[in-house]
Amino acid sequence: MQVLVLGSAAGGGFPQWNCNCTNCESVRQNREGYTARTQSSIAISSDGKRWLLCNASPDIRSQLNATPELWPNTLRGSGIAEVLLVDAQVDHVTGLLSLREGCPLDIWCTPTPIAI
Repeated sequence: MQVLVLGSAAGGGFPQWNCNCTNCESVRQNREGYTARTQSSIAISSDGKRWLLCNASPDIRSQLNATPELWPNTLRGSGIAEVLLVDAQVDHVTGLLSLREGCPLDIWCTPTPIAI
């Protein structure tokens, strides 16, 4: 089993666009020991070829470009075969719009609850 951490920050990434706390300011000032991070997402594979993407954050384009294992393996393609949405938060689904031009993907999520 292989797991790639694509992003590990909360919604909005790090630094937060509207925050000037010591940590966020330190990233903007390129201080040693502080690194920008994209929003939370991982990719999982059993063979290193077909990948399950867990959440599709708005940062997915930059995350994919920074991860050689997920680069296109044909003229038009990707190792991403499926997407698992762990919830319906906008920070976990917005990246699906960036994946719209790719190959068909299976998308897994929980069913919509039925109100009684």
